[in-house]
Amino acid sequence: MSTIAEMKQAFTRLPQRQKVQFARWLQAKVNDRLSDDEMMAIAAEGARALDKREAAHAKRPAR
Repeated sequence: MSTIAEMKQAFTRLPQRQKVQFARWLQAKVNDRLSDDEMMAIAAEGARALDKREAAHAKRPAR
């Protein structure tokens, strides 16, 4: 499944018991907290992406 719409459609076809199980699983995923290491990795990835964009922008000819 690749879209929210497809997931919603599939959810409607589940039996009630499976809907409840899925809802509990999804809520647990939403409530998961990232560890400090995971947050630092995400921040580092964002900083690298920003550095690349700034470098690419600096190489553009002036208007």
